[in-house]
Amino acid sequence: MSRRAIIFWAIPALLLMLQVPVFLQMPLTPDAVLYDLQAHCLIQGGVLYRDIIEPNLPGVVWIHAIVRSLFGETDQVLRVFDLIIVLCITGILCRAVASGTGSRRWQEASMALLASLLLMFYLGTSEWCHCQRDTWMLLPCLLAVATRRMCCVKFGNATSQRAFVPGDNHGRTFLLLAVLEGSLWAIGFWIKPFVAIPAVAVILASRSQFASTQSWLKHFGYVIAAGAVVGLLGILWMVNAGCWTYFVEMMTSWNGDYYQAGRSRWNLERLQAHASRFWPWVIFHLPAIVISIRTRRSLLCACYLGWLLQAVLLQQLFDYVHVPGMILAIAICIRSVTEQLHEVQITAASQVRSESAARFPFGLASGFASVIVIMSIVSSGFNIQSRLTNLKPCFSACVGGLLPTDVRDSISQSPFPCWAELEPLIDHLREMSIPDRELLAYNGNLIHLYPRLKFDPPTRFVYLDVLARCFPRRRQEMLQEVERCNVRYVVANLREDGWEDDVPPHMLLPAALEASRTELFFPYNQRPVFRSGSYVLFEVDSPPGSLTSEYFPLSQFHSKIIATGETNRIE
Repeated sequence: MSRRAIIFWAIPALLLMLQVPVFLQMPLTPDAVLYDLQAHCLIQGGVLYRDIIEPNLPGVVWIHAIVRSLFGETDQVLRVFDLIIVLCITGILCRAVASGTGSRRWQEASMALLASLLLMFYLGTSEWCHCQRDTWMLLPCLLAVATRRMCCVKFGNATSQRAFVPGDNHGRTFLLLAVLEGSLWAIGFWIKPFVAIPAVAVILASRSQFASTQSWLKHFGYVIAAGAVVGLLGILWMVNAGCWTYFVEMMTSWNGDYYQAGRSRWNLERLQAHASRFWPWVIFHLPAIVISIRTRRSLLCACYLGWLLQAVLLQQLFDYVHVPGMILAIAICIRSVTEQLHEVQITAASQVRSESAARFPFGLASGFASVIVIMSIVSSGFNIQSRLTNLKPCFSACVGGLLPTDVRDSISQSPFPCWAELEPLIDHLREMSIPDRELLAYNGNLIHLYPRLKFDPPTRFVYLDVLARCFPRRRQEMLQEVERCNVRYVVANLREDGWEDDVPPHMLLPAALEASRTELFFPYNQRPVFRSGSYVLFEVDSPPGSLTSEYFPLSQFHSKIIATGETNRIE
């Protein structure tokens, strides 16, 4: 490796050294814990979809089961796996970006810059964006794109004007590449089916890079056949595991409500909040869209446009859904910037204005992207500086020490759970020696209780509050399940349910809630027995009554009390 390359790659290496210890000690997102519970259920001989409700395909559960079986149950194991996936994605995109930048010096510079930006972006996101399906399915997607490009270069006219129609001598390679690509798309589909949209975009964009429509259709047929085989193998596994019937019921009878619940929350306010959390990285989409539309033959650009389309039109407005699209946007912008800089250098040297330098919209988008790169580096600098204060305790925890609770709260970018308040509750639950399957975590972010206490969920409705909102027609079924399973204790979070006022230390519930407890929804209509901060432990001493489908239901109850002039009940 040349001295210049060492200097270039020293920057992303330094970023890893400074960020990874903190990244590894951040708590897992509740979604990752949920898939861990499903993987544990699968490993212990349980049946997916029957024993734990899940509206998605089982691909991510298979991944969790493999990782947990091979490497262990700690949070850091899953985070290391997640980091490896991100580094593989970074490596693929670096090669794709460097392929069109001319000299070796420009290739090294573009790869180092892209790697640095992607690491700054991903490692700086909240824990809600880590260990998620959308980022994991980007890896087989990019491998499929790379495989198709390889096929175009070998059997088409992607790099030369000489067309080549595959014959007998090359038919086997042609078939193997198509089968590999189809298998990769199918793997991504099992993780999340929305990968089908970028797959279609890439396949359509590659038509001009094949020697003929006939060879393109032949390759397309092989890809579909290979994908169908992988899909059939997955179905056979589900039939053999006994979960196919429950999966079909979930897809046909439940998921319509799930989709509608997610789309109903698409509004301008949430979109602005989403953009603010990704500022200034979200601006990369503006030049990336222009560049991608202009670069019609680029498979990477087609993949990006397809990905952006499915994320915006088909998925919910969750931060992790849009992380892969941001990664692709950054890669496309960096490739355009380095290409334009290289073009300017050639133009200045030859004193001849090249055709590519005269493409005004393309050049303008590249210039705008350069400004965003600078903004992103400055913004990430502040993020890295704030995390350096926690570097030492996180590094100590990585080599076998204990991470203090206040540090865990400090490095978490999500307010839920608050570990300083949750840990005393966990200690209290251990002292109570509650039998397994008798404790229910009501709020989604309380799912961490199960692995910490080594408990199994008492019902198949693990995210009880979330599922009550997503499946309002199934609330009665959920209540019946709670009664049937003889749940004895429930933990709920006042703050997560919308109660923002402080509660006096000597009280288990706010006075207003205590006075109207029998009129409230489950579990606030049960008897409180312990509280730590905003976390309340209830003992189930009466029928569950009803479930709410409202977001922040206690805040609405609080507002109602104020509106009726009953503020004295809150004192």
